[in-house]
Amino acid sequence: MEDRLYRGFVAGVIGGVAATVLGQIAYLAGFNTLRSSDWVSILMYAHTPPFSLGEQLLATFISIGWSGAIGSMFAYFLVWVTSRKILFKGWMIGTTPYFVIYLLTSLFQIPGTVPVPFSTALSNYITSSIFGVVMGYSFKVLDQATVEHRAPL
Repeated sequence: MEDRLYRGFVAGVIGGVAATVLGQIAYLAGFNTLRSSDWVSILMYAHTPPFSLGEQLLATFISIGWSGAIGSMFAYFLVWVTSRKILFKGWMIGTTPYFVIYLLTSLFQIPGTVPVPFSTALSNYITSSIFGVVMGYSFKVLDQATVEHRAPL
């Protein structure tokens, strides 16, 4: 995969899928009240849960797509700051959208997102942390595979 933007996107999607699966498990276990797809659904459809299956599927697809976009930004962030300590940098980039989303929904008092129970905030923070670390690791693996397959000059 020669294209840095694409490698970043794929790494972000991998991280997004991992975070989505873990978020769904936490939701089904009753640990959180809002999955990432619920946040996206509230912002997209301008109403609070429950959401139809179609609404949930589209929101999940869009959430994972945005994870890919964050991965692409991460790939170019690494050009600027180097790839050393990539898991830490992935964690930083992965938790930034979490904070921004919580900040904006609190600031604008978006119905369905405030107030947020502690367990939901903690669960979403953990899944965004996992997203960042998995994204960083995935990018590292994809980047190394690209370097190993380049033809010598």
